[in-house]
Amino acid sequence: MTCKILANLPASLFLLIGLLNANCVAAQNTDTMHDTLSRVIVVADTIKARPAGLVKVNMPQIRRIVTAMGEGDVIKYIQTMPGISTGVEGSSSFYVRGGNLGNNVVTLDGVRLYGYGHLLGITSAFSNDIVGDVAFNVGGFDAESYNLLASHIKVTTKEPNFKEAQGRGSISNFMVGGYAAAPIVKDKLAVILSARISPLKLEYNLGKDMLENTMKVFDDVVAGVYDVYGKATYKISDSHKLNASVFYSIDDFGYGAVDRDSYDEMKWHNLIGNLQWDWRIADKWSLKTNLSYNDYGSSQKQEKRLEGTYNAIGVQSKINEMSFNSVVKYAINTRWNARLGVRGTGSDFAPGSTKVYGEDSGAKGADNSSENFLGTAYGEIEYTNADKARIMLAVRGNMFMGDIVDKFGGGKEAKYDIFNPEFSFAGSVRLCKWMGIEVTVDKLVQHYHTLEGIPLGWSLDMIVPSSNTLKPEESIQYYGGMYFKYKNHRFSAGAYYKELDNLIYFSRATNFFSSQMGSWKSYIEVGKGESKGLEFLYEKTGEKLNYKVAYTRSKTTRDFEGVNEGRTFLAKFDRPHILNVTADYLIKKEENREFGANLLFTYQSGNMESVKSATYIGHLPGWDKEIILDYYSSINNLRLEDYIRLDIGVYGQWKKPKVTHNALVGIYNVMNRHNIFSLYYNTDDKLWKKVYIFPLMPSISYSVEF
Repeated sequence: MTCKILANLPASLFLLIGLLNANCVAAQNTDTMHDTLSRVIVVADTIKARPAGLVKVNMPQIRRIVTAMGEGDVIKYIQTMPGISTGVEGSSSFYVRGGNLGNNVVTLDGVRLYGYGHLLGITSAFSNDIVGDVAFNVGGFDAESYNLLASHIKVTTKEPNFKEAQGRGSISNFMVGGYAAAPIVKDKLAVILSARISPLKLEYNLGKDMLENTMKVFDDVVAGVYDVYGKATYKISDSHKLNASVFYSIDDFGYGAVDRDSYDEMKWHNLIGNLQWDWRIADKWSLKTNLSYNDYGSSQKQEKRLEGTYNAIGVQSKINEMSFNSVVKYAINTRWNARLGVRGTGSDFAPGSTKVYGEDSGAKGADNSSENFLGTAYGEIEYTNADKARIMLAVRGNMFMGDIVDKFGGGKEAKYDIFNPEFSFAGSVRLCKWMGIEVTVDKLVQHYHTLEGIPLGWSLDMIVPSSNTLKPEESIQYYGGMYFKYKNHRFSAGAYYKELDNLIYFSRATNFFSSQMGSWKSYIEVGKGESKGLEFLYEKTGEKLNYKVAYTRSKTTRDFEGVNEGRTFLAKFDRPHILNVTADYLIKKEENREFGANLLFTYQSGNMESVKSATYIGHLPGWDKEIILDYYSSINNLRLEDYIRLDIGVYGQWKKPKVTHNALVGIYNVMNRHNIFSLYYNTDDKLWKKVYIFPLMPSISYSVEF
């Protein structure tokens, strides 16, 4: 049965389901089902006027989270914050306050990371070893945040050690990594090197005999997953510092289907080069300047022999960017700070370029190239009165220019340019010793659109620039709330409302791998969106026991004139109720060792799915033969079943002279619930089938630091 079901799934799901021991359970014709993945931690806090809309991530605690991959992950932590809806089971996709997946931005030292997922989106593309600080912004965005509508994950890498060498080696379920930092010239020049590789192919070869019934649909499996990072920091003087860094990651999966005479391959990569100069001009003045290069690409290819004839199709998307950013900061006095800056980004896009090969016909297809420039001037002023108040106002002016080249069509579209202003406001005021209020307002514009395919958080979605027919996406968001503190307990409650305009609906999302991708412009609808919700967060901190409870009640809708007969419908990842509970208990702590345990419980309403409501017999003009047609009452007409999962783990740390050992053993999905990965209709059984990929799974990670 398993093989039969797998054979009916999209080819691009084969490898993931097989490697993770796919399981299938019959569902009824109309049923309620669901999906998602999450993770959380607690961060000690005091009652102070905190930056509204901003969350600082605690990295030491992140590393102790239980995940299916065996190691903690920044994005999995963020998925448990209030206002966040997640994608399907196990993925890194997340939807913030009703925005789309492509409305979020992840930056690495200020450079946008387009493909931030590894292993089909199950874990982050960058190692925790290189991360020094993570800030998660959902409102009241600072002036340097740009080209987004929903959230900004700002990852800042570590500074190297200028005094002595450091190293770390780690191994987990699916990743093996190493990290080293050392001074080249003491107190002057130091470097960081980090590398990870997944032994997925080795694990597949070792495990395929044990999973013979599941895996016999696969042949010639190729899996290459790794990332490398290097950084050199040179302290020119007390006032000048230079950073040069390179980041590269790649995911490459290939597999053949037994008895189907075909071979599928999908691949994506990131290459980032970044040069940063920091200059402390005077006591109150400082300047930061970045020059960066960004190369991102994704591709899919399928080879198949039909009736003795060789056929192949390739779909490829590319983005090449050069970016310059310079910002000057001025401390006006002890309470007022100001920033002024300019950013310029030149981009070459080639989304959904296709080639179709045949033994006789040669190559043909489409090339959707475009050249664009986004220039931004921005300013920010911030007021801070000790712990009593924080107020920030940021303004941005964006000029976007571009043209689109159709190499196969032999022509150009008219040049396109548009100016868009933006602003963000954040205010937080402590009213008394135990209570405060916070407010954010954001008017944002995004000049890149993401044509989301199967929403797994993969890096295969197409990103396209604005044009004469695709206006920039816009949003206005309001948030207001209160926060309270009593001893070591903290509680916050707030409400948000967001309107979105010029959103993209991609009608070929479920057929994201076909020759039609070259003509993606023909399958786009432009419309509006709305989201509103209540967010609650309760945290308790202590020497031994820490826990956090996050709850969101929300509703997200979409309106497209050419979709669903123009009627409003629920967004695919509208989840009315989302609850995440995390606890961390320190069992024992001594001078040279400590032991603890943690858990995560998550409950989420099911996401929406479009399923046929009925079938009927139809006739085509000139045909005597009857045909069966499907009837859909509306878009996203079925809410899948609730998603429930419990993860538990234990961790330990042992310190010896110059060496520290860390271990984490966990169980993912302790209750072994069959949470849905995907849903499809089986024409043989005439039943809806659900596919799940994560049963009860043990995970383990170990690292040694020296």
